[in-house]
Amino acid sequence: MDERLFAIFAEVERTHWWFVARRELISAVVERILPPGGSILDVGCGTGFVLERLRERYDAAGVDQSPIALALCRARGLDQAWLGSPENLTAVAGRRFDLVLFLDVLEHLDDDGSALRHAAGVLAPGGAVLVTVPAFRFLWSRHDELNQHRRRYTRGELEALLRRSGFSVERSSYFNTYLFPLAVATRMAGRLLRSEPAGLGVPPAPINRLLRRVFESEKRRLARAGPARGFPFGVSLLAVGRKQAS
Repeated sequence: MDERLFAIFAEVERTHWWFVARRELISAVVERILPPGGSILDVGCGTGFVLERLRERYDAAGVDQSPIALALCRARGLDQAWLGSPENLTAVAGRRFDLVLFLDVLEHLDDDGSALRHAAGVLAPGGAVLVTVPAFRFLWSRHDELNQHRRRYTRGELEALLRRSGFSVERSSYFNTYLFPLAVATRMAGRLLRSEPAGLGVPPAPINRLLRRVFESEKRRLARAGPARGFPFGVSLLAVGRKQAS
């Protein structure tokens, strides 16, 4: 990903509806699957926005390959954030975690399966990975290109990836579902007009509040989604994979 985007994220994520609501949804799922005090590693932790929230209840650490991102983590007071990548976790060598997060990370990688297999190496017995990725190739837009995405996923593709990488699928669901029609319409209009907005500006306050409330209202259902439940479609995907015994 273009490292210049981290500074943009840091400027808007405390108020932008997508960042704020997404953090709450992820936190709700984590709290459902991991008791307070458990250990978490956020791989590709970025600016530390989610890590900061999880640190309130967990022993939460992060790695990122961007010095800019790590500097922003330090500015938040996050002292457990180190240089590393999905395939280089030497910064946490010798430690074992109850949960490893890949939050909108796998879609950037040439070999997403390798990243998951490396994660298994730092998981405690019975530990889990929580993955979020963008969904559906037909939603591909200028935003994906700016963020240097390699792919978008379907639920079946993500579940198959987890199983190939040594995990059983404990839960999976699409999310950002209620705003899905708006996302589709926006992308289709952009293609017709050949002008797709890709900025991250915060919308006017009333619209920003409304979008946040709509997105965040998925929190309870997403947190409770079992293997056969959850949302049938959405802009994004979430899955939890449990490490299988060797």
